[in-house]
This record gives sequence, C-alpha cells and structure tokens, in this order.
Amino acid sequence: MSALTQPAKRGITAISLPVWVVLGALAGIVAGVVLGQRTAVLQPFGSAYAMMLQIAVYPYLICVLICGLGRLTPAMARRLLGAGWGVCLFLWCVTLAAIWLLALAIPSTPAPSVLMPATAQGAGEFLKLLIPANPIEALGRNYVPATVVFAFVYGIAIQKIERKAALFEVLEAIQVASVTIWGWIVRFAPIGVFALFADAAGTIEPARLSGLLLYVGLFLTGTLLLAFVVLPAVLAAVTPVGHREILKELQPALVIAAVTTLTVVALPFVQRAAERVATEAGCPESEERSDVIRAVLSLSYVLVPLGNYFLYLLMLYGAYAYQVRLTTPEELLLPIWTVLSGLGAPSAIVDGATFLGRWLHLPADLLDLFLETWTVTRYGQVVLSVMGFSFATMLIPLVYFGKVRLRPRKATLAAAMTVALFGVVVAGGTALRPMLLHPTGSRLQALTLDPLLTGEVDATVLGAPASTQAAAGDTSTLKAIQASGVLRVGYNPNVMPFSYRNDRGELVGYDVTFAYELAHDLGVKLELIPFEWRRLESDLSERRFDVAMAGIYETHDRLQTFAVSRAYYQSSVALVVRAERAEQFRSRAQILALANLRLAVCDDPMLVPMAKFFFPKAAITVVASENVAAAIGADRIDGVMWTLQQASAWAAAHPGFTAVAPGDMGSPILLTYMMPPGADILRRYVDQWVALKEADGFRAAQVDYWIDGKPRSDRPPRWNLLDALMAARRD
Repeated sequence: MSALTQPAKRGITAISLPVWVVLGALAGIVAGVVLGQRTAVLQPFGSAYAMMLQIAVYPYLICVLICGLGRLTPAMARRLLGAGWGVCLFLWCVTLAAIWLLALAIPSTPAPSVLMPATAQGAGEFLKLLIPANPIEALGRNYVPATVVFAFVYGIAIQKIERKAALFEVLEAIQVASVTIWGWIVRFAPIGVFALFADAAGTIEPARLSGLLLYVGLFLTGTLLLAFVVLPAVLAAVTPVGHREILKELQPALVIAAVTTLTVVALPFVQRAAERVATEAGCPESEERSDVIRAVLSLSYVLVPLGNYFLYLLMLYGAYAYQVRLTTPEELLLPIWTVLSGLGAPSAIVDGATFLGRWLHLPADLLDLFLETWTVTRYGQVVLSVMGFSFATMLIPLVYFGKVRLRPRKATLAAAMTVALFGVVVAGGTALRPMLLHPTGSRLQALTLDPLLTGEVDATVLGAPASTQAAAGDTSTLKAIQASGVLRVGYNPNVMPFSYRNDRGELVGYDVTFAYELAHDLGVKLELIPFEWRRLESDLSERRFDVAMAGIYETHDRLQTFAVSRAYYQSSVALVVRAERAEQFRSRAQILALANLRLAVCDDPMLVPMAKFFFPKAAITVVASENVAAAIGADRIDGVMWTLQQASAWAAAHPGFTAVAPGDMGSPILLTYMMPPGADILRRYVDQWVALKEADGFRAAQVDYWIDGKPRSDRPPRWNLLDALMAARRD
C-alpha cells in the first residue's frame, strides 16, 4: 500500500507526541491535587527523565563545533568570521538585553540577612571554568564554557589538516546518533512530564507556585515576541524579504520544531529558506555559496540558540526566589557565562542550568524548579532558537557576499516596536507582581513548638522574673527534681532563635524545645521561669530554677563557679550592621581600618571583653539585647557584636540590617546549659542526655528547623483532595 493510499491513523495512535505531553502534564497536575505529597514517590522518575536528556548533550556539542569549524579553509574561516561576528554579537546583545528588561518585572533581591566570610573565587578558579587544561575533568565537573573552548580550539586546528574526511564521517555519525538518542528519550516525555508535574503539584507551596507563574509568563512572552516580531522585523530591515515572507519561509521549520521540541529537525528547512533568500538578494549561485550556508547553519545552530539564553532569566528569578543577592562581578559575568553555557541543542540548557546554579551558589533544587516549568517554557525556547539560527543563516551569507542593504525606516520602526512591546510587558508584569508574589514576614516569628512534644508535657510558662520567685533551697539535684515532679528551667525571651516569643506570643525556640524534651524524658512537669541577664548568676546561686537554657555563653568564670554542661552548640562572632554598609565589615582588617568605629555589645561577660580585645580603638557601648533595635536604629552606633545565630535571627526579623561574620575572629563561642553550683550529678545527667539527643537525631532535627530554616519533617501534609474527602467521610 502506497503512502498516498495508506489509511489515516485513528484512535490513540492518531494522538501526536505534543498532545501526549500535554495530557501527561494535565494528568500530573490532577494526581498532585488529588494525592498531595504522596506523589513525591514519582520524583525519581522525573529526575531520571531529566538525566537521560543530558546523555547526548556533550557528544553532540563537541562534534558539531569541531565539524563545523574544521570543514572550513583558514581563508574562508577568516572571511566568514569577519562577516558573522557582528551578526552573532547583535543576536546575543538583543536577546540578553530583552531578558534584562523582562527581569525588571521581578523584584530585586533584598539585602542578605547574613554574610559569611568572603568566599570569592580566585583567578585560578575563574580560569578553570574557561580554559580546559584537563578536558576530561572539565566534562566531569560540568564546566560548559571550558568544553566549548576545547571544541573551538580543536575545530580551528583541524582546518589546517588535509586528510580529514574520515574524521568528519565519525563526527557526523556521532551527531546523528545523538539526535537518534534524543528521539528515543522524547518518546518517554509524557511519562517524565507526568512524574515532574505530579511531584510539583503535590508538593509545591502556593506562594512558590504564584511566583513560577510570573517567571513562566515572562519567559513565554519574551521568547515569542523575539521570535515572531523583533527578529523578523530586523531581518526585513536589511534584506529584500518582508516580515510576512520571512515567517512564511520559516513556517515549516518552526512548526516541526515546535511539534517535536527538537530544533535539529528544522535544519533542512532553514537551509532551503536561506538558499531562497540568498538568491533573491542576488548572491551568486556557486559551490562557495552552498559551503558558506552549510557552514553558517552548522555553526549558528550551536552559537545562537537564543532560546537557551533564557537561562539568564532563570538565574535572575532564582536569585530572587532563593534570596541570594548576586555580587557585582557575578552580575557582570552572568551574561557571558549564559552565552557559553547555552551553546548547543535545547537539551544543553539542563547542563547549563546546573552549571550556572552552582556557580551562583543557588540551591540544588533550582534544577527541579527549572524542570517543573520546562515542559511549558520549552516551546518558547525551541521556537526562538530556530528563529535565532535562521536569522544568522539568512543574514551572514548576505554580509559575506556584500548584499546587505539597510532600510532606515524599517530599522527605526523595528527598534521602536521592540522597546514599546517589551516596555508594555514589563509594565504588565510589574502590575501583576503584587498578585503573584506574596511578601513574607520573619521566618522565625512564624515558627512553633512541635505539638507532638508539647502535648505530652504539662508545662507552665511564668511571666514574672526569677528574682521574684521564692528560692527553693537545695532542690537542684536530679533526685530532688524527680521527687518534686517539676523541672524548673530559666529562660530569657530575647535570645532568638534559642528562646523568644513568636508572633502569637508563644515562648518558642531551640532551647525551649530542649527544655520540653528534657522534662518529657525525666517524666516530670515543666515550669519555665524568665530571668534577667544581670541576675542570671545570682538566680542560679539562689536556686530559683534548676537549669538555665537560653543560648548562654561558656566563660572561664562560669566554668569555675557553676555546673556547666558540655557545649551543645558553637557559633561564630558576628556584627549586626546596616545592609548598605555590610561589605565594609567582611573582615577584621576592614573593620579596624574604619575611622571612629562605634560598636555596641550585648551585656555579657563573654562578649564585652572580646569586643575590647578585637577592636581596641572602637568606642564600645554595652546594651541589653532588647535595646539593640533602638541603639542601631538611632544611628548612634555602627554595629552590634553578637553570636552569628543570634545576629542572623535578629537581622532576619529586621529588614535593612545584615549579620556579618567577619573573617579572622578567632575561635567560635560555645553555648551551654548552666546549673547551680554543686549540681554535678544533674550536670553529668544533662551531658549524657545531650549526647543521646545528638545520637538519636533529635538535635539534628532541631538544628534543621530552628537554625537552618528547614520545614519540620512531621509537619501536617499540604492540603489534597483525597485527605479532604476522607476527613469529610469520617465527619
């Protein structure tokens, strides 16, 4: 049966791959909404799909570059370079400038609440990213720029070799094999997309979802405007072909690439379109013209996949979403690294996202965020990439043969239209921003104690200071606590994140959690008694409580006088400063160089002498922890010295301030639990108990929640339809 008489496909077999992909995405969303966090089991399948897409990226990229450059003679390469560099530079600049404009709709990243000692990459690390001293290592570490440089160098060197036909056969075979592998993997796209969307819809928080809508909207709007409006208009301004004719010539290439999401399948259609444009422009029909068009097509396919460069937008959005402020060198280098990381086929963007995310110190789940949206954004990426290398393949041969004619009226119209359209998009995105991006308050103020723990402990939180409580005599022994059935714990409510009140007025914190756990393990009631720092030692000596748990520093005098537990946490020294001055406090040497330095120190026998030792020329003011805001807010001081954990917690709750951990500040401060003099048996018990809490994972869970800001592992599951129906049925 001939192809003309072959019956049309019906039923399921008639459904095209893009439709299956859309159905997979919709099914994944439904599964996530219905099953909720249960869909997390599908995450490995989505990750496997993403990893398979990367299999052929580097072999294809290296072979295309070496083959495209190596086929040219040195003379032709030099002439082609002169004709093409300006076009490529123009495409890069227009695309990156458009992305920069789009990113104006994304809020600027706020000043970081914490700055650790500087870890800027040195010149050696920079060169490793760019120069492939060890190509195998560059591949293994995913150094995309170094890999591209390696392929360019070898491609240029091969131009001088005469007998190279066999080499090109091998390289072309690898290219075909890479495309074949991608074709196989794309067949699994509906399954991979289903897994990715189900995991995302079942686990993503609403605030993050609304932010993704802004990113996806900017991505698709930007890519489609560039592909169908801006670039055809520019091309029509310098060639004899009009805007509509360009789109009509490229229609087959754009359609087949969009349907398959593979730009490589558009290459034959682009080549034929470039031949017709060259003929209409008056380029001589010759073997040289054919060679130039083929060389430009193979190179521009790798050099100007403009859709890939929307990695730039992803990184700018990621910096906002993960609250990572980019440094000035990073902002300047990011467009360059984006171009080098985006070279190649659309699948190369996966490796590029991984590389750029690591370079900018963004969290590893940036790749998951990218993959969650890639199923949708991939279409805009592919269409723009096809238009990008079509633009270059049509225009560079005309420059090569001197057939370009600028039409000033059309060029001016194209420029004005570009600025106007992107201005409208940015204005619209900015107007929608309040609806899509919800501001968040202080993370620490929203934290609560674990209800599973507090529900098992009979606790009383007193509001009157310990000094007003009656002394209980010599009862601070393990035996006396068990006999009375009450554990009395001293706390101070101004020690974030160890002991403080949240936005609901509840006493919470790392040490408060440990107080509940200690009472639970002892099988006694808990009585939480507040103390004032100036009376901590006298209250303990008078045995107004059994143990003080409130981020207390270990000192020589305390070790000599009181029963002090083993250190349960250590913290670097930090300074709370105004965010705009944070860079001036990155090292001790920088701080010492500041004139008329004014520092405040919380009233503590550890911090006051330490501040005088490290900063002997500074004017030191002693303040109570609850008065820090008034002192630094009135601009009477330059910074407040604290532990890093307390400083970072305070800065996170007070926008406009940053906790800076300077370098060269000596050993960290040790935090401990304090007990009355002579309570050695209780101290030994607490030491052993703290060690057990570290061994059984309780300590790690509290560090994750209170210090590192990770969600509680046993938090209630996010709303989902299945749980809602089951709850309604029970009611």
